Amino acid sequence: MIYDKEAFKAILERNELNKSAIADKMYPNSKYARTALNNKLNERKSGNDTIRVLTDDDLKKGWEVLKDLSDAIIEKGPRE
Repeated sequence: MIYDKEAFKAILERNELNKSAIADKMYPNSKYARTALNNKLNERKSGNDTIRVLTDDDLKKGWEVLKDLSDAIIEKGPRE
């Protein structure tokens, strides 16, 4: 499956979304999940000059979180 990095970034730029909650679901074992996601979204350099980037695994996890959110919204949304 192909995971679109730019589309993922664009969705996370929306103010309606809580990036902290998304990061916590993407990185459940990380104490600094929000910071990790933010650094990867902005491709920041680490202390040893390694650029942090979203990996295919990060994108897979992120899209899964967004799909779960989308499914929950549709499931609980208004009915005709």
